[in-house]
Amino acid sequence: MTARIGFDHYTIAHREFTAEATLDFARTHGFDGVQFLEPVQIVASLEPERLDAFRRRAEALGLYLEVGLPSPNPVRRARQLGSSVAPAEWARALEPAVEALATLGCRHGRVYVGDRHDRFRTDTPWDLQIAATVEVIRLLTPRLKDRGIRLAIETHQDLTVDELLGILDGLDPEIAGVTLDTGNLVTRLEEPIAAAQRLAPWVLGTHIKDAVLAFTDRGLCWQARPIGSGILPIPDILAAILRARPAVALSIELHPRTYDLPIYDPRWLAFFPDLKPAALAAVVRLAAECERRYAEGSLPRPAAVEAIPWASRDLDWLARSLGYLRSVVPTLIDSTSDPAAAPAAQASHTQAAPQ
Repeated sequence: MTARIGFDHYTIAHREFTAEATLDFARTHGFDGVQFLEPVQIVASLEPERLDAFRRRAEALGLYLEVGLPSPNPVRRARQLGSSVAPAEWARALEPAVEALATLGCRHGRVYVGDRHDRFRTDTPWDLQIAATVEVIRLLTPRLKDRGIRLAIETHQDLTVDELLGILDGLDPEIAGVTLDTGNLVTRLEEPIAAAQRLAPWVLGTHIKDAVLAFTDRGLCWQARPIGSGILPIPDILAAILRARPAVALSIELHPRTYDLPIYDPRWLAFFPDLKPAALAAVVRLAAECERRYAEGSLPRPAAVEAIPWASRDLDWLARSLGYLRSVVPTLIDSTSDPAAAPAAQASHTQAAPQ
């Protein structure tokens, strides 16, 4: 079996390609598919005939097509509108996007609960945002089941693994799954291999990226890196995913910017009430290894990388990431096909993962 390797459109969104030009870019640069944020990025009007034509174009090019949905978190939507939004209202508003996914031939749609700020907001606590999101998804479940679509909830810079598994345990397994973002795991203070093993049975989609960490006056900062050039144990993470979900597409997602992880601030840490000391120690250990490599000159520091405009490094990062995955993934597929080569990923919750 050969893994399909594509990219998330967000990586090159600044280039303002049309959706059709994005497919052509993927084909020209040797990718197997594209993941788009939402159907409106493809056809703003969601006109079925145009969506169907786009699906056929992707098929003709031999590309996989994955498309997400807007966040089902009604609190986020209310903040955008400046007025309250009831879960039932938001569930109804999402139905046209679900229909669009069906027309595009997608069997799952990537969603996220919050951005990197939502967890820390005090106007609506994070647990209430999660509860409202689950209510929206439950209300949307009949439509999702009717159209044969699952929601692949991302390990965005929001949910911990425990929280995500809790959400999944409260949803119909026929419509629930995970988009596993490899780089984001450490931003929620997760040990990445253990996190990937716990989530792997639920994975429907991916965002594959590497990352580095650095110590700051406030704790740590995080930065994405081309796959294979950061500090994350990418082969071990991918092995866990591919053992459980061998047919999953690997979608590269890369972007600029550093993100603050102020682990020295007890008020910030209080937003992680279930934080495990061993997991935090594992993240700090990764940061310490980064610092060692910065000092020896084998790894560029985040500030030096960010000094290069994103438009001057995006294509190089994509090419390097694709090359790394093309060389490494076949060896992982061979090893995961051998039951004695690696331990099977185990789920740590009660429901069976989607098949």
